[in-house]
Amino acid sequence: MSGLQGSLKDFEITDILQLINMNKKDGCLEIKGVEDFGRIYFENGAVTHAETSDRTGENAIHKVLMLSDGTFKFSPDLKSERKTINLPIQHLMLEAARSIDEWKQIEKLIPSLDLLVKIVENPETDTENIKLSSEEWKILTFVDNQSTIKDIAKRVNQSEFQTAKVFYGLISSGLVTVEEKEQQLTDVLSDLDKQIEEEEITKNEEKEEEKNKKQGIRKFFSR
Repeated sequence: MSGLQGSLKDFEITDILQLINMNKKDGCLEIKGVEDFGRIYFENGAVTHAETSDRTGENAIHKVLMLSDGTFKFSPDLKSERKTINLPIQHLMLEAARSIDEWKQIEKLIPSLDLLVKIVENPETDTENIKLSSEEWKILTFVDNQSTIKDIAKRVNQSEFQTAKVFYGLISSGLVTVEEKEQQLTDVLSDLDKQIEEEEITKNEEKEEEKNKKQGIRKFFSR
């Protein structure tokens, strides 16, 4: 299988994993995506370790299986000293399939991990009836109206998928909202314009008041 390489547009990662597993191969499957890379190590066809730029173990497997654009290459006999996975490949595949189905649902509200997260100041929902988990409270503390979902995932040291899953619930509850960075910039510029306009109005009012005072003083001394 030394010649096992190609494009992710032509092969599903799950099919490649099954092929390596069935042939009980040792080695490393390296996937290079547009924004990230992944390495999955095998011993006798079983997955022993997985890593991406910022994830290891099962979290890395989930991230790798989300990649749909890129290339892959299997290098026989390459091993890793790290052992972060000890589960049958069938279990990993089922978990990955479940995650992909969940992600399709999440994408309806969160089409990109680069969206900014903002607290809804006056939520329409009855907040007294909303019960948040400790994980939701933890993630909410990182919402500063300037960070993306991807940024927050790194800060809480959690997979992007799991973080997006939590935000899906928070958005559905009406507690947070997401928007494009460009939209936030537009809002900031709009607020700045309003502030400048208000300052200009205040200055004009002060000038008018000063003018009226001077006119009043002249009238007083011209009597």
